[in-house]
Amino acid sequence: MKFLLLSICLMASGILSHPSSPAAKNYTMFGRGIYPGNDTTYKILRESGFTTVVLSSFYIKSNGDVFSGDDGRTPIIHDGKYVGNKEWLKRVASLKNQPSSVTRIEILLEGRWINQPPNTYDFIKDWSDPAAVIPGIVTGIGNNSTLYKICKIFKEEIGVDAVNIDDESVYDSKSIIALGKVVGRLNMHLSLCPYTKYSYWNEIIKGSEKGLVDAIYVQCYDGGTGNSPGDWNNHLKTHIPIYPIFLCRGAFSTCATNHNSKSVEEIKAEMITFKKDYPGMTGGAIWQIADVSSYVIRGCAVQDPASGSARSVTEYLSQLRNSLKAGL
Repeated sequence: MKFLLLSICLMASGILSHPSSPAAKNYTMFGRGIYPGNDTTYKILRESGFTTVVLSSFYIKSNGDVFSGDDGRTPIIHDGKYVGNKEWLKRVASLKNQPSSVTRIEILLEGRWINQPPNTYDFIKDWSDPAAVIPGIVTGIGNNSTLYKICKIFKEEIGVDAVNIDDESVYDSKSIIALGKVVGRLNMHLSLCPYTKYSYWNEIIKGSEKGLVDAIYVQCYDGGTGNSPGDWNNHLKTHIPIYPIFLCRGAFSTCATNHNSKSVEEIKAEMITFKKDYPGMTGGAIWQIADVSSYVIRGCAVQDPASGSARSVTEYLSQLRNSLKAGL
């Protein structure tokens, strides 16, 4: 009873941390290409040694619908209700079925790139303002708001532990801090996925409830080429763990290097270098399972031996996980 009363008091004060924080040694796989997926792929992920799976990528549309980037025709959320593939919900839930290495599930909200039409973060910015009047949308962050209903489905029906912020265009910290309040009320974490603009991400960290943001995944490829977790740690000056994200070979439908994609051995060497520069580093991430599959389907081990040696998805995932362990 004393523990229960203490827990209630801590929750009321905002001191009690949210559940399902990243593992002490956190190996993350971004999961583009697994909606709705199949049972075999999810079984492989459970046995992969990766501790976090980020369901990606998902987009919010102007009417409040949410779509998977794997299927732009049919929404997963419509009119505040889950209307997506039911088998997918079972597969996501299975990720933590023991035996499994997966202890945390995130969902990534992706925004627009340059010159793309408005989506996700444009609408989060508009809708988080309770004074805004938008047809078909309940603005603000109250329990009847459109944003709350979307996040509630993330938590209660999809079963995620964190909402991953991959904003590459809007950069409005005020609205993300507001979204974070919704995420926190629903007992989830917020994770960040930057490649540039230190000040924006720092504003989110400083403006959020302590403990809400519990992971930072820094893109070290494409526009983030040249990034390192140590450099980001120096700029953000935070105790939140910072993990590098690597683009693996097989990305962009090629076995060769593309957009700074790296082989297993190159990732291993980079992790060792990063660890020396940032001794606090406790893990890393791979973008993305669709590219892992592409590598195997294309027979990259034969087509381009310099890209690696994996002949199956299971073997490639094992090699990638081991490369992320290097130096830790």
